[in-house]
Amino acid sequence: MNGRIWEHGIPLMCRSAENVPGLRSMPVWPKEESPWLAAVEARQGEILAELMAVRKTSAPSGFQPYRDPIHPSGETRRAADGLGVEGVDKGMWNVLYLFLNHKQFEDNCIRFPKTVRAIEEAFPRHYSHAFFSALTPGSHIVKHQGPSNRMLRVWLPLCGFDKFRLRVGEQILEPKEGQAFVWDHSYEHEAWHEGSETRLVLIVDIWHPDLSDAEVKFLRTLQSCRLRAGKALAELEPWWKWEA
Repeated sequence: MNGRIWEHGIPLMCRSAENVPGLRSMPVWPKEESPWLAAVEARQGEILAELMAVRKTSAPSGFQPYRDPIHPSGETRRAADGLGVEGVDKGMWNVLYLFLNHKQFEDNCIRFPKTVRAIEEAFPRHYSHAFFSALTPGSHIVKHQGPSNRMLRVWLPLCGFDKFRLRVGEQILEPKEGQAFVWDHSYEHEAWHEGSETRLVLIVDIWHPDLSDAEVKFLRTLQSCRLRAGKALAELEPWWKWEA
């Protein structure tokens, strides 16, 4: 709240005022720490079938290019349409949001009822951030860091993982279809896809397991207030410019 940054001294982990001191920190979490992953993996078939069925329809797919906010180190990757910075320096990275920053994308959720039900039933305390990620062959996702250690990222690989690699911190992973895993995306990470098929994965963020339910409730309330305040300030911006 006061903008102070926890000087954690952990190599390749983000430095952010949103970090929570003292939480366990591992780039990739051992599977035995998350026994619920078996229930997530059991949903892989129905989620992939639902995604493929939607992609075959004539309606818009719902996928959109992944974009980062504009920042100095991303100047060379500014999107041609002026909306943010490309997350790749070659290839294409598209996403389909179901939840993002406490917002539910109603149209997308209606088209993916089995996936939404799996997120609500199989994942613990999801962070209201869940999406499909599609990466074309030959793509490279540039190195970047997530915003905070308060959440962990869960991947359910769906298809197209031949010759795909993910680096988290100093660890290189070669995910396998249907084998879910948990990692901390506050660590620097990047990815390469040298296979011949589009890589598809369901990504769901969850609250860090070391946080109590009361702490999660408090942090969720702060986050909601910040988002509402940001929206209100954005709506007032023309008035600031006029007064200046």
